[in-house]
Amino acid sequence: MGFYAYRLAFLKTFAGIRPGKLETAEKLEQMRALENGFRIKVMETLHDSIEIDTPRDIEKVERLIAQGTAQIE
Repeated sequence: MGFYAYRLAFLKTFAGIRPGKLETAEKLEQMRALENGFRIKVMETLHDSIEIDTPRDIEKVERLIAQGTAQIE
């Protein structure tokens, strides 16, 4: 599970930085921050979540919500 929170000032700076080699290779935008000397905070959680990576996943979650069987914490 990934949760991102940014301060407005950082977002303005971040938007002006071109993706670097690590971000391009890994397809992870947080690598852009690390490559440019910014720190990120990562925390582990015991909560599980439903992964949504494709349009098909969205359809699955929508069905679960409609059925009342999706647990969203």
